Amino acid sequence: MGIATDAARARGAAHNVRNTYIFTLFYWAARSILFQQVISGYIYVLTDSNQPVGMVKGIQGISQLAFSLPAGYLADHTRRDTVLKISGVIGLLGALLTFIGVEASSLTVIYVAFGLWGLFSAFQSPAMEALFADSIPHGCRSYPFMIKYNVSNVAQVIGPFLSILLFLYFGDVWRLQELRPVLIFGTTLAAIASVFLFRYNDDLALEDEHAHADAAILHHLETQQRARLESEPLRTPSFAGNDIEIEYNYSDVEDELMCDDESTRAAEECGNIMATEKSSLIISTGSATANNTTGKPQTQNEAPAARFLCLTSDHVPLLLFLSDFIISNGAGMTINFFPLFFMKEYGLSPIHVSILFLVQPIVVMILSYAGQRFSRALGRMPIIVSTRIASTVCLLCMTFAKPLHLQVALFLMRGGMMRCSQPLRRSVLMDFVRREVRARWNALEGISVFSYSGSAVIGGYLVDAYDYRMCFFITSFVYFAGLSLELFLLPLTRHAIEK
Repeated sequence: MGIATDAARARGAAHNVRNTYIFTLFYWAARSILFQQVISGYIYVLTDSNQPVGMVKGIQGISQLAFSLPAGYLADHTRRDTVLKISGVIGLLGALLTFIGVEASSLTVIYVAFGLWGLFSAFQSPAMEALFADSIPHGCRSYPFMIKYNVSNVAQVIGPFLSILLFLYFGDVWRLQELRPVLIFGTTLAAIASVFLFRYNDDLALEDEHAHADAAILHHLETQQRARLESEPLRTPSFAGNDIEIEYNYSDVEDELMCDDESTRAAEECGNIMATEKSSLIISTGSATANNTTGKPQTQNEAPAARFLCLTSDHVPLLLFLSDFIISNGAGMTINFFPLFFMKEYGLSPIHVSILFLVQPIVVMILSYAGQRFSRALGRMPIIVSTRIASTVCLLCMTFAKPLHLQVALFLMRGGMMRCSQPLRRSVLMDFVRREVRARWNALEGISVFSYSGSAVIGGYLVDAYDYRMCFFITSFVYFAGLSLELFLLPLTRHAIEK
């Protein structure tokens, strides 16, 4: 009966996972049209200025910042599928206003529409990410997150590809009448994606595995204590040998539990272990032996704890957030202006720019798959740091590169290296935070998005005051500042190697 129940629960959880993949496909295809090269070109042609391009993203970011933490708190204290249904209504309204603004060439309506898209992201992202993580077993998250991330990259290939077909039909020039049909098509995809938010179901998610494990542990302790009282009340349990191999896997933790001479203390230690999710953190036998030369028993909750200077593994989520916050500040200064950079400095047409944005997700998918494979041997954090360093170097080189073919290669590698480690980063975050606060940590990304969008306003002013290359130069040093924090994560996550 228990096996059948677990199988049914797993099938139900797969519904949420599949629905997330479908939503991601439609939504990111819409994003690649509405929020990237086409909208940047449309607003620039409409206003003949870079500053409104940054303003659109700034309004979107302010809206997301204002509601991200309340939305994350709501997702942790109410049904997450209810929050996603609210997001679906907001998404449909945002698609409608975007259609009206683009059709009427009204910058004011576009500002309001993008404010709604910020509100949409504030409600949708933390709730969906948390429910998605809840629907995947512990220790198995990086691969589904990589699949989800690559679905978004496939969608970002589909979006520009469909844009190319539309430009071939309506005309390959930077004019409002040619750009308008492409944006309207993007709003249609966004509306379809919003409909899928009504299909989520909290009841189909996996139950908290830690709660079941805690109950099993306490039952095990009570049984063992009762047996000792009845048979050998004065006998003190001891460890069999000093060479202990510890596999930090919650599903099997009750089999690996080692009891102290006081059962209450053992229960406390088990509770501390279960409090923090660090799924499948593997510590080799050799390391365990080396650290246990004193002959003292090594408890299970001590082994995976890492410390560097005044930091511990408990600081991993905060450091991830701070580094991402700084890097997002830099990203927002440049990303929205890459299409205009290639349009203004190299004279590329809408189709040429769309081809660049079509190829980039393919590069990201290839590098993401390679990064996920290498992370099993090297660890997730070394892959994250090394790829982001490579991306920053590419952006710095874009400041000085002149030939178009070199500039294109640097552009593709910059985006590929920066984005390919995103699923690894997300899986690390999900493994180092408790289940009941996942949505709030996901909501904190709204602050990063605000900094991303807010710095887009700064980028617009920099481009108008200087040029695109100066903006790239400044951004690269902002990247380096964020990377300096990620270096502290290397010793703190050295055991975070998934099976």
